[in-house]
Amino acid sequence: MTMNRRYMVKQYIAVVRNRRGSRFMVFQSGDEKYYLFTPMDRDGCCSTFQFPVRKTELQREIRSALGHGWGNAGIGAE
Repeated sequence: MTMNRRYMVKQYIAVVRNRRGSRFMVFQSGDEKYYLFTPMDRDGCCSTFQFPVRKTELQREIRSALGHGWGNAGIGAE
């Protein structure tokens, strides 16, 4: 049995916020074509739920920011 490389965490990158205000911790995954997203609650805690997102499906601004190692949401920001 082989593991799906998209779900392997390589390195933390940043926290991003979507248009609805939800925040996600983003990690490099084992597959170079994907990032691994983990939802965060209002207190900044992460869930155990994770999902891969293809880099080409992200908004251009978010893709560029993550490519440079930064996000668009501060951890303590409300």
